[in-house]
Amino acid sequence: MEKYNKILNSRLNRNKNHIERELKRILYDIIAPKVLKEVMFYAVLNGGKRIRPFIISEVSSLYKVKFSVFKYPAMAIEMAHCFSLIYDDLPCMDDDDLRRGKPSVHVKFGEANALLGGASLLTYAYNILASSKFSIENKNKINLINYLSNAIGHKGMLAGQFLDLEAENPNKKPTIRKFNNIQEKKTGLLIAFCCYAGGYIGNANKKELESLYEFGLILGRIFQITDDILDKEGTQKLLGKKVNKDEEQNKATLIKIKGIDFAKRELEKFSLQAKRKLLLLNKNTEVLSELIDFLCSRTS
Repeated sequence: MEKYNKILNSRLNRNKNHIERELKRILYDIIAPKVLKEVMFYAVLNGGKRIRPFIISEVSSLYKVKFSVFKYPAMAIEMAHCFSLIYDDLPCMDDDDLRRGKPSVHVKFGEANALLGGASLLTYAYNILASSKFSIENKNKINLINYLSNAIGHKGMLAGQFLDLEAENPNKKPTIRKFNNIQEKKTGLLIAFCCYAGGYIGNANKKELESLYEFGLILGRIFQITDDILDKEGTQKLLGKKVNKDEEQNKATLIKIKGIDFAKRELEKFSLQAKRKLLLLNKNTEVLSELIDFLCSRTS
């Protein structure tokens, strides 16, 4: 376990360095008004573990896909993720002044610039996937763009955010079914895209793609439940943002519905389910298995 933790940390750091180098390069090359470009730089290069690009990297590696190819969906997913963080922090959404220990984008640049910067990052994600330098067939690029659109738009993350806000109504009692629906749309589908994309560009077969997608949905559950636990038990210093926000805003979390002990048991259950999904691939998925443990036990 200790050996693999070292390997996981090494690969996380290596992937982070490689992806951030590429993110800096493509952001530097864009032509945009000065402040808008500053907003995009700040939102993307303001810290973060780059877990989503790492998932694409590791899944792609199972199919021998080179960095020169998988870096495109990896960069696209990070642009889309940073867009979501900007919007999530807005006063009309979750109203967070801190992100990764620094002022949120709307605090530093104003709400209007935050909205425009976030929208620019999202559209740039599609530009990256459509790039002529992304060396896969055009029909495959279209398929990835379609998957990402579904994971983000009215069927995915934005729908999840809508339902999340709607569930804050004190007159509506949250249920596990509602929580699962919110979580899958808000978090799960984007993680599932990461897993699917890595296999898709590696020519994984239909059964493998299904297993990868299902693995991603379970990983999304792990992400969300861990976030909810950290909001309850974590510290602002470690998380880089305010804690106990879920309770203050009457969020429909698993902790609110069934209690924190139940949430922790669910985390253990989903961890086992995710590892079983990996076994179906019949590949060396030890690093991804370690990633599951890392995500379950993270403190920030």
